[in-house]
Amino acid sequence: MEILNYSKARAQLSMLINKAIDGQPVEITRRGRDSAVIISKASYEAYQKALYTSQYEKTK
Repeated sequence: MEILNYSKARAQLSMLINKAIDGQPVEITRRGRDSAVIISKASYEAYQKALYTSQYEKTK
């Protein structure tokens, strides 16, 4: 996973979104700490579905 600080990510946002869409998540740090990860919408939806499924299974 590529890791960039906030300033560099901001300057390259369009490219980073394209990378995320292509399946390459990008971590963005602020002041040297973990801050956020850019992922594709498809990846986000898959994570949400997995989370929902696991929570549903726990309630059975």
